[in-house]
Amino acid sequence: MNWLSKIIVIISGVLLAIISYNVLSGWLNIIPWSIIAIVIGYLSFSKKDAIAKGILFGYFLFLTYILIGYKGSLDIKSITRILLFSIAFSLIGGIAGFIGAFIGYFIKKKTTATSNIKHR
Repeated sequence: MNWLSKIIVIISGVLLAIISYNVLSGWLNIIPWSIIAIVIGYLSFSKKDAIAKGILFGYFLFLTYILIGYKGSLDIKSITRILLFSIAFSLIGGIAGFIGAFIGYFIKKKTTATSNIKHR
């Protein structure tokens, strides 16, 4: 996985967080987030590539979404708490992105294997 694809995946996560925060609400966000994670995995060249991209996508998606939604105080103590919470909770986003991308890569492998069998 090259640096350009990492940057594109990170930017995709950030942009999707911004769009979904302003357009969707609550649990409905899971639908486009899951679809994009699966597509990222499907378009990946290897399992390692899919996993790395999925983790980056999910982590930055969650991190951006949480920070955009923060409406608390701007004192140092509050900012420190929200940053620590955001970083920790974004790890869950990384895991979710990993799962979605892995599913996408798995689908790609299964559909590719099936089409190769049909063409023999």
